[in-house]
Amino acid sequence: MSKSRQYTINGEKVFFTFDKDSNLNGISVGAGRNGQYRETPIDPSSDKFKSLSTSEDALAALNVHKFKGKTTQTAMQIASTEELNKVYNDKTKKRTNEDLDVKPKDVTQSANISPNFGIGDPFSSYKRDPRKETYATVLAYPLDIDPQQDHLKISKFAYTRTSINASRPARVEKETISYKKKKKQTKQQEARHGVRYTTVEKEIDKNVAGDSVKGMERLGSVILPMPKVVDTNGAEWGESKLNIFGLAAASIGDAVGLGKLGLSEEKTKEIQAIQKNIDKGRTTGLKDISGALGASAFSQTAATAAGINIDQNAFLARSSGRVLNPNAELLFQGPVLRDFNFDFLMIARSRAEGEEIRRIIRWFKLGMAARFNNSTFLETPDIFTLEYKRGQGPQDQLDTVNRFNPGGLALRTIAVDYSPSGYWSAYQDSQPVAVKMSVNFAELRPIYQGDQEMTPETSVGY
Repeated sequence: MSKSRQYTINGEKVFFTFDKDSNLNGISVGAGRNGQYRETPIDPSSDKFKSLSTSEDALAALNVHKFKGKTTQTAMQIASTEELNKVYNDKTKKRTNEDLDVKPKDVTQSANISPNFGIGDPFSSYKRDPRKETYATVLAYPLDIDPQQDHLKISKFAYTRTSINASRPARVEKETISYKKKKKQTKQQEARHGVRYTTVEKEIDKNVAGDSVKGMERLGSVILPMPKVVDTNGAEWGESKLNIFGLAAASIGDAVGLGKLGLSEEKTKEIQAIQKNIDKGRTTGLKDISGALGASAFSQTAATAAGINIDQNAFLARSSGRVLNPNAELLFQGPVLRDFNFDFLMIARSRAEGEEIRRIIRWFKLGMAARFNNSTFLETPDIFTLEYKRGQGPQDQLDTVNRFNPGGLALRTIAVDYSPSGYWSAYQDSQPVAVKMSVNFAELRPIYQGDQEMTPETSVGY
């Protein structure tokens, strides 16, 4: 892989990288940090990447890379989506590791894990909002937890409703991108008019995240040890029964309704006979059908006149030893929204850790509480995202356990036991020695097959 020289675009220092076939496979912007230079990769699916990749500077970088500036390349060739994502993830992971150059502090010295705690502490990447050059609150238990070990990261976002239907899955969509291509010109034309370009459009595949009600700004995160991990995926199936009268009613007025039901030829003829009798206002016909109709009429008349409870099947069973075929089936009724329960036993080993435990509990309670708008309306509480991780980068989710819907989860309950041992035990400042916090989260939309297909093949999926 080859990296270009620095180009200044819109006030930013930009670098382009190319593979051995001279395909553009990455774009980074750089900034100084403590006398050192760091690069931040640009997401290949972002609008910023598309804009930079079609710039004249990108073509200039390609010409220098491929032809040492002696020949002019007129079109930019972009690497495959797979290669683009791999380069982006590798660079992101490298940057994350650069942020971890300071080891976690001693538990007694780590009281001030705060919104303004600077770069260099073990949670620097978690605190920086990737969409803004700002810091978000990061709370952690225990205070000396190592983000390079397996852990659970819970982040909070404002609930934002963008459409009436926010239940679509992740998917692949076609997108048209444009880039500049050099026009065919003679050397004389170039000398007279300069190099001229034309805009060329190209259709590419773009991974689109599932619909979400998650706001853009992260409202803080909590880092907790790995809990007991269990995931249950389900689909709702229910029993459906439809006897011959119901089948006939379902098909009345539909010339092809019987075929759609997938009935046998014999059953179709029986239903057609019922339809003919209904159309003629008669209750005569085939022997079995006539008996069934008679049983229906008798049971209804008896129930009305005598106040007794005799249904069709009871009458048929007593009179002929038969009942109506219910044609029972198990039919799909819809997906099941998953929920997750976690228990955390938090023991305060110092005054600072006791304060952090209280901040964590308060953080959850604030997020799940509705906001009062006026006497008529309440605003929806905040929502949460959950990730099992090892590391701080977006690519560091664990593949060995389930993932959570990135569209967000609702915190339905939080229960705090301040005496998990069965009796009150506290320090001199009345901080309980141990606190058991139980939380219940529920996903806001179902997991569809499209969501599962978008997860890495090496993972267990959602």
